[in-house]
Amino acid sequence: MNAGKDRARRRTTLSILWLAMLSLMVSACGGGGTTGSATGNGGTDGGNKEEKTPSLAPEKADLTITSSGALSEESFEANYGKYLKAKFPNYTFKYIKKGTGSLITDLITAGTPIDIIYESSGNIFDGLINPGLAMDITDKIKQHNIDLSRFDQGPIDVMRQLAKGGIYGLPVNDMTMVTYYNKDIFDRFGEAYPKDGMTWEETLEIAKRLTRTDNGKTYLGLVVSPLHYIRLNQLSVGAVEPKTEKSLAQDERWKRIYQGIYKAEGDMPDYKKYVASNSNKMPYKNEFYKEKNLAMFVYLSDLYSANTNELDQMNWGMVSSPVFKDAPRTGPQSYPTFWNIASISKQQDAAMEVIKYLTSDEFQMIVSKRGEMTSLKNEQVRKAMGEDLKGKNIHFQSTYFLTPAASSPRSPLEPLAQKPLEAAIAEVATDAADLNSALRKAEETANKAIEAEKKK
Repeated sequence: MNAGKDRARRRTTLSILWLAMLSLMVSACGGGGTTGSATGNGGTDGGNKEEKTPSLAPEKADLTITSSGALSEESFEANYGKYLKAKFPNYTFKYIKKGTGSLITDLITAGTPIDIIYESSGNIFDGLINPGLAMDITDKIKQHNIDLSRFDQGPIDVMRQLAKGGIYGLPVNDMTMVTYYNKDIFDRFGEAYPKDGMTWEETLEIAKRLTRTDNGKTYLGLVVSPLHYIRLNQLSVGAVEPKTEKSLAQDERWKRIYQGIYKAEGDMPDYKKYVASNSNKMPYKNEFYKEKNLAMFVYLSDLYSANTNELDQMNWGMVSSPVFKDAPRTGPQSYPTFWNIASISKQQDAAMEVIKYLTSDEFQMIVSKRGEMTSLKNEQVRKAMGEDLKGKNIHFQSTYFLTPAASSPRSPLEPLAQKPLEAAIAEVATDAADLNSALRKAEETANKAIEAEKKK
């Protein structure tokens, strides 16, 4: 009997010891959820997984930042500088605005230290790649424990194309093209406001009714930003065929775009008269927020953040970009701005920490609330878009209404071929040349420029 009790006591003691050991093992593994997920879908910080990673950057660093975007010093400070200084009090930041004597080639020639170059996907060739300052930061991303699955994969796919499978930088901002409209013009002529998901045909019909001269003032129904639409068109056609390195100006997709959009604009009589009276200068941003005679303007989704003072004096709205009938949910391509580490930087880990912060949920929430598109998939961040501007009554969610078109093929020669395509728009819209002749000229001009560049 006593032996049985002793065995029972031993079993109880062993069970207690086993449970204690198991508890210690669980505690050691940190299974309480403190590491979190780096997908960023649940919180507003940078992702707990990333925050728990020890910093690889030095305690102090002097970082120089530049861009071909020519953002003013005041705007840079308001949008980025003040946040970087607060987050990295031991770092100094020098921003060099693009200008005479401060082009990227000037800085390289002068031996100016450069650590971070931020460029839109359209300017990244001239601002980073062609000057030879690009570097693959794939290893840096791993070392700093940055989870790429947190990002919208559209901008990441664009970067993969640009870097031929690698990564030069991370998207801090994203953009698309949307339709801005002047409510006062619509009200003046009794026209209903445009809606999300309208086709090009529907949009152009409205534009025809609003393109008119009234009391001596010419009103324009529609303007589509030329160079931006060339870069971000919904048919995903590029300016250059990467393999042959020849212009694609006579591709049937370009003919469809020019005929259906720019020729249709030019066919409105008062539009043509306006351009002629404007020294053949094509209408653009000034007509929308200065002259206030443009009803609809298809432009990048950052128009408000870049021109806040002007738009605050307007009664305006925003809807998604027009779509083609056969692709009713396909919007313009993604147009991200990448922050890239310069290959000549001597502070690469410090620069990586800065970019890591700018792509965190914490900073992306700031970006979204002020009315700019986030580069992340985080739904909380997306839904917060424009929250700081609630009194403006602007439907910022229109930027997410459509699915971006697939990225067109990327080539370092793109800028050379895009310029002749842009010039062809004015010729087609003003009837200075017929469609086929204008695009044939664009092709010839682009191919000559490409050949000259390849001989350098």
